[in-house]
This record gives sequence, structure tokens and C-alpha cells, in this order.
Amino acid sequence: MPGSMLLAAALAAVLCPHEVVFMDTGTGAVVRRVDLAADGLALFAAPDGRIVVPLATADGTAVVDASGKIERWQGRVFPLFFADFDRMHVVLPGALATISYPERVSLLQIPLPGLVGARRAACSADGRLVAVVPSGPEGNSVTFVAVLEGGSSSHVRLGGEASAIALAPRGDFAVVATGGGVVEVTGTGQAHSLGTVDLAGRVRSLACTADGRGALVGLESRKGGEIVGLRVDISAKEPLKERFRTPLSAGVKAFAVTGDEVVALAGDVLLVLSADGRKVRRKVTLTGAFDVALLPSRPRSAVPPWSDGKSP
Repeated sequence: MPGSMLLAAALAAVLCPHEVVFMDTGTGAVVRRVDLAADGLALFAAPDGRIVVPLATADGTAVVDASGKIERWQGRVFPLFFADFDRMHVVLPGALATISYPERVSLLQIPLPGLVGARRAACSADGRLVAVVPSGPEGNSVTFVAVLEGGSSSHVRLGGEASAIALAPRGDFAVVATGGGVVEVTGTGQAHSLGTVDLAGRVRSLACTADGRGALVGLESRKGGEIVGLRVDISAKEPLKERFRTPLSAGVKAFAVTGDEVVALAGDVLLVLSADGRKVRRKVTLTGAFDVALLPSRPRSAVPPWSDGKSP
């Protein structure tokens, strides 16, 4: 699951899974490898240029700097970063919380009664809207939370159990994988999905394009994998329309998208693609890689350099 910030970066972080590998996307060169105390579950690019990694075999979170420095937080944190660089959203049992970054001080909690946990979650680039796929029997629905509009929420029923979700940068729509090669598109204030498309295969990952007009689908098939580009227009009779397919040797496990390029993981290969996802620019083999994020080109932090706190 991979954050929703619009980033322009030349440095990617890859989880492999007991280490974070920093790689220059322009050259394909590995900049640094940072060993973790335990295997990671996912990784998230923070606005200050660090990488947040909730750990799988320890009740903690590693915060990794590209210089190799590691900070340890208690508890597993799955952050949703957005344009406000000094805060993040976190889905908790029964609530959506907004907490400060990096101090992790609670700023706001929106009650979500009955929510046990989140199977998947995403937020808009400005942080105003959060989409949550609940864990448990409600996994065939999406809950949209309007964070800055009184915390109002709406629930959309899906055609199947969601395995992946991506939210458009402006929050106009969400694309959701709901079994096999089926992708659905939905938005707030709807009772059901606005449209579906069956791409034939198994969807492994989803991402919305930086321009907010499309989506990229990582598809696994018997012959390997494909990146499928979709046009998304929720006002059209057919809201989802296939635009192209880029054949690959394996299904795409994760995407990281900016306005300039797309980075994807296909098997053990990190792919750097053109901004539209059509053309592969370079390939780098990273054994065991399963998640990727792009660091911001201009890191920002609310921690002053003279602070007693730990700075990135």
C-alpha cells in the first residue's frame, strides 16, 4: 500500500524485505542498503525524505534515512502522508486519526463505529479525503471519510472483496481491485460502483496517474505480467476504458508514481518507466523486493535543526 503525495524524485526506496535499498532511478545505481532489525511489511515515503517501515516480526516501526540512520517507533504505524508535511493520517480500530509527524501527537480523531481495522487505505493529495477498505466481513465495501468537512463518511458497496485500492490525487474517484482481473471505479456519495472492467488475469497492484485522469493496473497472467493503462472518466457511459498494455516478465507487485515517471516492481525486477507507464526505461534486479516508494525531491520538515528532537 503504497502514500498519495505528488512527488518528483530521483531516489527510490525498495523493501527487500529485511533491508531498505535506496536506488537512483536516473542511473539504476544502488546508493545505499540499510539493514532492518526485522522484516518489514510495507514502506512509506515521508515528506522529510525518510522511509517509514512497519515491521512484521516486531511490534515496532523503523524510520530509515537515506544516510543509513534508523529511528525506532513503538507500535506499527501505517501512515497516509499528504501535502501537509507536519502530519499524517492513520487508521485505528474504530477511528481515523490525524497525528503530527514526526512527533506522533494526536491532533484529531474521527470515530468510525464498527471499524475493526483497515485491509487497505489511501488518501487524496491534500489529505481531505481518506478511503478505507475495512478488514473482516466488510471487505466488499469502501468507506470514504471527509476529514476536513466535519468527518462525514459514506459507504460504497463493491461487487467483491477488495484486494487493492488507489485514490485519485484530487479524491475524484477510487479504483478498486475486487477479484481476478476485475477493477471497479467509485466515488463518494454513491451506493454502488460507477463501473467495472474485467482485464483477464489477476490484479496485483493499482495506482492512479499523477494527472488524475487515469489508473495503472499491475496484472499477473499465465504468460507473466502486464501494466494496463486505464482512462477514468466517471461522467462517461463507460467510466473505465483500457488504453494500453505493457507486457512484462512478471506481475507488478507495487507502483510508485510521480508526474515524471513510474516505478514498478515486477517479480525481482525494479522497472523505471515513462510517466504514462507505457515505456520501460531501465531495469534493476533486486532479489526479494516487494514494495517501493519514491522520495520527495525537496524534503520538508517541521523539526528545526536546533531542536532537541531527532531530525532526519
